Amino acid sequence: MTTAPTPPPHSAWYTKLVAARVAVDKAAADTALAADELRRYQKFARPGQPSAHTVQLRQKQAAARQASAQAKQAFLKAAMEVAREAGLTPPPRVPLETFMRGWMDAQPAA
Repeated sequence: MTTAPTPPPHSAWYTKLVAARVAVDKAAADTALAADELRRYQKFARPGQPSAHTVQLRQKQAAARQASAQAKQAFLKAAMEVAREAGLTPPPRVPLETFMRGWMDAQPAA
């Protein structure tokens, strides 16, 4: 694991990385909430044509999944730029997302 100095807090990419991580965490929670709500409601749904409420819940779940994918993409883009800027190289067989999350957790809080 290569350690390098923390990029300056005023770094545009580091700021984007922090914001993207918050967005990824929020989107993951929203996706899980939508899935749980749909699962609970479908448990008691009658067979046949889905109700309007079920359709709305499925649309909500699809929107949450799309937001989650976009947030993850933004996080990975910012992570690549911060890693490049700071001279970080993830170890072999460690995904960039996992490496950057651990690296961010290890940084002192500003």
